[in-house]
Amino acid sequence: MMKEGKELSSLLGYQLQMFQLAAQSLAREALARHDISPARVTALLLIRANQGCTQTALGEVLSVNRSSAMKLVNYLEGRGFVKREAGADLRANALQLTAEGERMVDEFFAALKRADAKMQAALTPEEGEMLIALLAKARTGVE
Repeated sequence: MMKEGKELSSLLGYQLQMFQLAAQSLAREALARHDISPARVTALLLIRANQGCTQTALGEVLSVNRSSAMKLVNYLEGRGFVKREAGADLRANALQLTAEGERMVDEFFAALKRADAKMQAALTPEEGEMLIALLAKARTGVE
């Protein structure tokens, strides 16, 4: 096994990248039986938290271009999880979860919570909460 060395192991970005690789693997594994990716579940959770949001707003939060946002929403709509409705601005549709989307997003979130528990297995519950809080705080400095 290759050593990281002091330089790499001291970098927050490196530690985050290595953790992210493991976290994504656990999340994909947890969602595999549902045939949906963590990114698509993230979109569903964002839509649930922001019912009536536009496809453009969703794309901006996910840092994807308009075409990718459209493909994502088309996929979610095709699975019966999301519907487009006329928005306040008639030029843009408002995104809503369907009843099936509401039901399934709860199931997907439960799977992600199980994966999250594995990610935090080496931490006490307090350390896990602290890590989440510190990462959220650090994000505000780079956004």
